[in-house]
Amino acid sequence: MKKIVVVISFLLVVSCDKKEHNQVQVQNTLFESPIAVTDTDYNAMGAYFNLDSEDNILLNWSEEVDSAKTNVLKYKVFNTATNKFGKTITVTSSLGLQPHHESMAKIAKTASGVLYAIFRIKVSDPKNRFAGNIYYATSEDNGKSWSVKRKLVQVEGAMSQSFYDVALLPDGELGLCWLDSRKIEKDKNGSTLFFAKTKGSLGFFDEKPIAGSTCQCCRTDLFVSPDNSIHIGYRNITEGSIRDMYSVSSTDNGASFSTPVRMGIDNWKIDGCPHTGPSFANNLKDLAVTWFTGADSGAGIFFKNLSDEMLLPESKLLITTVGRHPQMTALPNGNFYIVYEDYYKVEGQTFNNIVLHVIKKDGTELNKIISPYNSVNNHAVITKLGDNSLLIAWVNVDKNKSKIMYKQINL
Repeated sequence: MKKIVVVISFLLVVSCDKKEHNQVQVQNTLFESPIAVTDTDYNAMGAYFNLDSEDNILLNWSEEVDSAKTNVLKYKVFNTATNKFGKTITVTSSLGLQPHHESMAKIAKTASGVLYAIFRIKVSDPKNRFAGNIYYATSEDNGKSWSVKRKLVQVEGAMSQSFYDVALLPDGELGLCWLDSRKIEKDKNGSTLFFAKTKGSLGFFDEKPIAGSTCQCCRTDLFVSPDNSIHIGYRNITEGSIRDMYSVSSTDNGASFSTPVRMGIDNWKIDGCPHTGPSFANNLKDLAVTWFTGADSGAGIFFKNLSDEMLLPESKLLITTVGRHPQMTALPNGNFYIVYEDYYKVEGQTFNNIVLHVIKKDGTELNKIISPYNSVNNHAVITKLGDNSLLIAWVNVDKNKSKIMYKQINL
């Protein structure tokens, strides 16, 4: 599997000279330098944004705490009054977690104020070298103290869980989706997509499988639309090892889910791990999704409006042929905002830009490079800051040290 991932990365690097589609205008926003979130000499990765019921912004990441590369989950809360992040809070119960760019640890908060920290710990299993279990811890005093970690799945035969996402549901509880090694009857390939909900501070309950034969190594996305419908996006495996994007939805707070729907026809045939998942957003009018594919029919990052005029699976908009790991949000102005990393070379050395791609409600598009030139950056995440601003965070690597950077974009 690792060999295939390397091949994909190489193809993206050497394809940097391909011309983008001509609708896109390019602007530069380099005059405002990004700000470091992490302030230690240890490596950090896996940035993730979440909003609570009062629209406070939580930014979390995984960070090493010693020379043995032991990791812990940390987070900060963005203060909208000062336009700055507060102090770093450490989730002590998460010590020893497995850091990951796509299956990243996460912080979320119920409407009643209970914080949940969700993370994965690797398992030593000779039958599955990728095995690991999801754990969680809770805090009822805004992160001052944390419960002991609790294992999410305690069912015999559940050897591994990964690639999870969490979101605040319409009823004020948290929903959690994840990929599980337990297979639905008759499934031969991949993992199973599961879903569970919190009950206050008591933990996650009522877990259930909601889709089978999922790609076992791509990020899932759990998204709640303004109409209170729940959407979960994931990469599926169909006959011939075709790995395209699918979704399931719920209109009853996660009590039941629809049958899986294919979101775009890529026909990406790959017997390996793409390690890149979908991202939903809603601009108060339309639900949309963005994703990466390496398909022969056309590789790159695509965008699709899931409203009536673009329901056909064939309908999709190419964003870039050279980027990967897209994440997206939207604002009430009707625009969609996608961040991703692209690759370029200078005198034989490879660098990565973080790019903000804007799809305006009138159909025009705009690119803004938000990271410094000739630097190495990857795995950007994005969230809205009110109705007219964005927060973007990503991993910056300098002299083999990785840290979390962020930038506020005022529109």
